Amino acid sequence: FGGTTQDVLAARPMISCPVLRKDFVIDEYQLYEAKAMGADVVLLIAAALTGKQTFELARKAHELGLEVLLEVHNADEIRHANDYTDMLGVNNRNLKTFEQSIQVSFDLAGLIPDHFVKVSESGISKTETVQELRKVGYKGFLMGENFMKEANPAKALSGFIAELKN
Repeated sequence: FGGTTQDVLAARPMISCPVLRKDFVIDEYQLYEAKAMGADVVLLIAAALTGKQTFELARKAHELGLEVLLEVHNADEIRHANDYTDMLGVNNRNLKTFEQSIQVSFDLAGLIPDHFVKVSESGISKTETVQELRKVGYKGFLMGENFMKEANPAKALSGFIAELKN
């Protein structure tokens, strides 16, 4: 959000880690765009799609060689997951009120089938929170806002990772 295609095109040749196109993907054309700009993963937001749309977009993403991060906000949205979903992300931010609660990730952890990589999204700012979420099965953490508020995001991220390793 807030980034541009040019940002991804500029960053892609300089990094080897997977790139997520974090956007409201609602049309197949956006999957082709994601692939062309060098993304490895696309975000599908269950609240913005029907189950059928999620399936069709996820299947097309796989045909294009893209992985799928399906974002959910509640137990009902987990039903959008399908055979083409690689990761299931729980957004701790309520899209209607923008309030954040890490409790959402804890509440939904046991409802997510184990074959999905579990990702907790938004509202994470402490290493202790990451450690607690790992205990209930989360392997990924989407937390850009925490670092983008810093004067030096790269340094803040490095410090966070170092603290996690201790």
